[in-house]
Amino acid sequence: MKKILKRVLAGVGAAILLFITAIIVKFYVLSPKSRPAPVMSAPTNAEAIERGRYLVHHVAACVGCHSQIDDKVPGEPVVEGKLGAGRDFGEIPSYPVHIRAGNISSDSETGIGGWTDGEVARAIREGVSKDGRGLFPQMPYTTYRETLSDGEVLDIIAYLRTLKPVKNDPGKTSVNFPISMFLRAVPKPLEVAAPPAPSPSDKLARGRWLLKTASCNDCHDSVNEKMQKIEGKALAGGMKFPIAGDRGYAIATNITSDRATGVGAYSDEDLRRALEEGKGKDGRDLYVMPWSYYKGMTKEDKDALIAALREVAPIANVVPPSAVKVK
Repeated sequence: MKKILKRVLAGVGAAILLFITAIIVKFYVLSPKSRPAPVMSAPTNAEAIERGRYLVHHVAACVGCHSQIDDKVPGEPVVEGKLGAGRDFGEIPSYPVHIRAGNISSDSETGIGGWTDGEVARAIREGVSKDGRGLFPQMPYTTYRETLSDGEVLDIIAYLRTLKPVKNDPGKTSVNFPISMFLRAVPKPLEVAAPPAPSPSDKLARGRWLLKTASCNDCHDSVNEKMQKIEGKALAGGMKFPIAGDRGYAIATNITSDRATGVGAYSDEDLRRALEEGKGKDGRDLYVMPWSYYKGMTKEDKDALIAALREVAPIANVVPPSAVKVK
């Protein structure tokens, strides 16, 4: 009987060891999945730089996350002299993550001045830093791999190369175990580059592209207490964002087409006002919402984005009002 028990225990021990080994190999040897940075060269002409500026400031709003901002002011404007200098978001309450967005200015020590164009492109769409480190997916590389073509990525890089160097190291994002282990499996090499964005003349297709590339889902999807997205509640709102200085919190609006709890009863002017002035339908200021960047979209792109919002399926989800202390 003792021999049988020893064999059983030995078998269980071997199975556990095999399982642990498989976990280590999958998450710490094979992940993050990456490839050598591609050989790419960003253009230097004025037209490409302008296209990149538009994407960086008014569509993807990269500077909203990668700059030091004044988060006490609606629209979170960039602090003067800190454009592209990186940002420390601090720790997320009840979530073991301290998020820091990297310096994307042209500084050669703390920014991307010492990166190749291919290394920058790989980070944007594949989630792998110059040093091979996997990037935290608040950086929406899983979206950009599906929406940004080679040309658009190179236009973005062309513009980033024009940013003045700002010496600032915000540090690296820190994530506690076991979440840190699972996040290593998120980055992956780009297999097929996305096609160019739809033409502005295809209003609805352009709007869908803008809705996705502007990462509206990242803030407006409903999440549970573990910050995990709730299936069937895309864009239904409810995510809570603390306001600096213990001034309360903002809650993301339900932006589905539901008339009672979403934006279905909003007029086009109501939606345009939110994008251009940072005002809700009731006139309240919208905090956290990066409208100060989106307001720079062309009229045609705003109209396309609004058209895309109109077709979002209605989801009834009552979202409580934000509670921001105005000083």
